[in-house]
Amino acid sequence: MSEHGDDRGRTTRRAVLGATGAGIAGLSGCLGGSSGGGDDGGAGGGTTTGTVDSAQPFRNKTLRFSTWSGTNATVFEEEIKPAYEEKTGGTLEIVPGWSEILAKIRAAPADSPPYDLTVTGDRAHYIGLQSDLWEQIDFDQLDNAGVIKQNLLREDPISVPLAYGVMCYAYDEAAIGFDPGEWSDLTTEAEDAALPGSYFTNSLQMASIVSEEMPFDEELYSPEGHDAIFETLREIDTATFYTGAQDMWTAISQGVATLGQYFFAYSLKKRQSTDSFDIGLHVPERTTGYIDDYHLVRGTSRGEMAHDFLDFMLSAEMQTTYAQNFNMGMVNPETDYPSATEENVPLDNEALADVSFLEWADVAQYAESLNERFNELKSEV
Repeated sequence: MSEHGDDRGRTTRRAVLGATGAGIAGLSGCLGGSSGGGDDGGAGGGTTTGTVDSAQPFRNKTLRFSTWSGTNATVFEEEIKPAYEEKTGGTLEIVPGWSEILAKIRAAPADSPPYDLTVTGDRAHYIGLQSDLWEQIDFDQLDNAGVIKQNLLREDPISVPLAYGVMCYAYDEAAIGFDPGEWSDLTTEAEDAALPGSYFTNSLQMASIVSEEMPFDEELYSPEGHDAIFETLREIDTATFYTGAQDMWTAISQGVATLGQYFFAYSLKKRQSTDSFDIGLHVPERTTGYIDDYHLVRGTSRGEMAHDFLDFMLSAEMQTTYAQNFNMGMVNPETDYPSATEENVPLDNEALADVSFLEWADVAQYAESLNERFNELKSEV
């Protein structure tokens, strides 16, 4: 468990590996573990070596890569897949997924996983770690490991972050009635808000930032702060707790809600495709976020190719390709961003200290009681 301290420059749950490749590689070596087996071997078929120096080292080989459905998968399919296949001669099979990702891994034989690399959210990362669903990443094989922003690293270097997103105000410009600033405006200015309701973490993280009971988001990680979170949520004029993004957009478009709490990159995509009403967006300086970590799945025989692809994705060129097509933050500080990202998304380590990235390992013991209280709160709306 982490220690909870001041909200500036925190190094309690992430950012403990240091910003250099040597620091990452050293810790990885201490942990040991396999790197997913050789490309021609079975599960755990020996350790892998560095990237092969031939012109197309993975010709006639396929890497099954699971990532979030929707825009995220489209970017990988249309922009990243062709570039990687041209470079290596291999095939990148994009497998869109969401809540079923862990279930499919569990259901598959241990030596025949449904994919070789997969994205996870924080909760799935933790559950998969407890269930031995992940192989150890060998950071020695990643020439670009040293570029990863310090505040995006996990305490357990068993996954590789590639991108991150932050939550914003998404609102009907004609109906909101005020200029959004910090999330605390929800308790003082906002009327008819749509808050995330499919799971408790996003709403509770936001409320813990607004509450001043403890520094930053520490209320979430301490039983002494939980009452303050729910008291804060009850101060918000909530019209609905939405279960999916479309529920939120429908509530806003139909006048049930004037604003919602949602992810900036996805909200910007929605604004670009909507003409029924004018969507305004604003990212508070202190906000919530998520990190897209990628894991080597247990039993994969594509360990070498997986490491090569992760290194490819950490390069400034591919991070820029990703960023230009989807307005997320990237882990490589040399990324060239579109103006909308530069203007709205925290991009350097100092700014990232003001983003609440959930650490499920630190909240797991309270999850059941928090979820019960959240469901009770939703029933009151």
